[in-house]
Amino acid sequence: MRCMLIDDDIPTIEALRGIVNWEEFGITEVLTAHNIQDAKQLFENGDPDLIICDIEMPRGSGIDMIKWARDRQYEGGFIFLTCHESFTFASKAISYDADSYLVKPLDKQELEAALRKSMDTLKNKIMLGEYSKLGHAWLKNQDLIERSFWSDVLTATISPRPQLIQSEVQKRELAVQAHAEYRLLLVSVPRSQIEREWDESIFHYALSNLVSEILSSRVGSGRMIAYQVDKVFYNAIIVESPADMQELEASAGEIIRLSRQYLKCTATCYFSEPGVISRLAQLKTELEQADESNIIFRGKLHLPNKPFHVDLTERFTLDTELFTLLFVQKEKAQIVNRLKKELELLTSLNKLDAATLHSIREDLLQVVYSLLARHHIQAHRLFEGELSQQLAQDAESSVFDFMKWAQALTDKTVDSIKEVLQSEGVVERAKRFIQDHYTQDLSREDVAASVYLTADYLAKVFKNGTGQTVKEYLNDCRIRAAKQMLLESAASIGEIAMDTGFDTISYFSTVFKKWTGETPAAYRAKHKAAL
Repeated sequence: MRCMLIDDDIPTIEALRGIVNWEEFGITEVLTAHNIQDAKQLFENGDPDLIICDIEMPRGSGIDMIKWARDRQYEGGFIFLTCHESFTFASKAISYDADSYLVKPLDKQELEAALRKSMDTLKNKIMLGEYSKLGHAWLKNQDLIERSFWSDVLTATISPRPQLIQSEVQKRELAVQAHAEYRLLLVSVPRSQIEREWDESIFHYALSNLVSEILSSRVGSGRMIAYQVDKVFYNAIIVESPADMQELEASAGEIIRLSRQYLKCTATCYFSEPGVISRLAQLKTELEQADESNIIFRGKLHLPNKPFHVDLTERFTLDTELFTLLFVQKEKAQIVNRLKKELELLTSLNKLDAATLHSIREDLLQVVYSLLARHHIQAHRLFEGELSQQLAQDAESSVFDFMKWAQALTDKTVDSIKEVLQSEGVVERAKRFIQDHYTQDLSREDVAASVYLTADYLAKVFKNGTGQTVKEYLNDCRIRAAKQMLLESAASIGEIAMDTGFDTISYFSTVFKKWTGETPAAYRAKHKAAL
């Protein structure tokens, strides 16, 4: 809550700020003004909940201030200060619904008593629904306090000991039954299940609003906790038990349906069994674990007495020999179709869970890495792009995401192996890379990385294809460029050496003479004169 102090006497303002423990009265912000003009400007940033104002000020009295405030429908508390007891002032203050009328010098006990009276009055107005603006602010603040409590409970920030929970309920003045039983409703949407166009923070806000709209008539907003774990968006809703489960299940169904209709995403809902507050953190963890292992039952409502069943009596093993053969034969379509059929069969038999999907992914990667190593292709270079990494991260979220990743993995693997087998294509790409970057500090490893090969294997292929080593071809490119610059520009020998990628003039001169039989200066003098 916010309090505004108005007095033309600065020492009085400072004394007021220091004499009171404001937080004890629920006041978290104290504003100050030295005349009513400044006070009116502060109203532009939001109405304070309480005003403590001197009556007698040179640029407008406290009576003028309360009249202005009440005329603009201000319903907050008002405490007046004055140096003189005056029935006229007191009667006017009362007519404008002031809470208290204190005479300076201030007595701390009288001031604190007046503050308690104002706080009690505000609370009563809220309960009676007579104080609209402050009432909404107060209730919103109470929702925040309660939401903070339940968030601390779910994250085990508050110890699960019943005595400590009871203490926190009393300290925060919450209408919570510390010994009652509650259920958790967990709404889950993996990042991979939403449209790529969504900004994550905006989506999280939209999902929370949708859940709140559907459940607001049954659950207070202070009991709806939105949070994110890795790439999964969650909304945890605390429901008192016993509750009308039929209505809550219908609401959960609406969340799933409307998420698909308006947010274009797949939401899944999980209900926990009933439990006391001290068990809620564990129940949340259990629901998150169920969600993590849920691959084929998304977009549904799951109840504690009807868990989804996955048949794990016989673990599936990928036929790595078959897939190795398909990769060797470069049968991209057959690889993807075979994977799809295997996953569809496992889904139809309720045999696909997160662990099984993970093992299939690892076996497929083993096949791919083995083939890449055989062809001297560096896997970390081949799959280092942002899109490849994102697909890999999402691969185990669902069958759909797994197949998107598998398709991209297959395409890149088969295409890169084809290029290696066509060594002329690899050599040409390496030559083009050198031609485009010869002015830089290039190493054999840099050139090899550009074509996803190991440096030793590229050296062998390059030598066979060009008759030169990578270093010789690089120097050849640099010397050809240097010869042209020597004849066509007025740049110094040192500038030309730097511009063509050589570290020093001496090394440039050595290589240049080895390639042409002349020093750079002699070459320029001889051939430029002939032009």
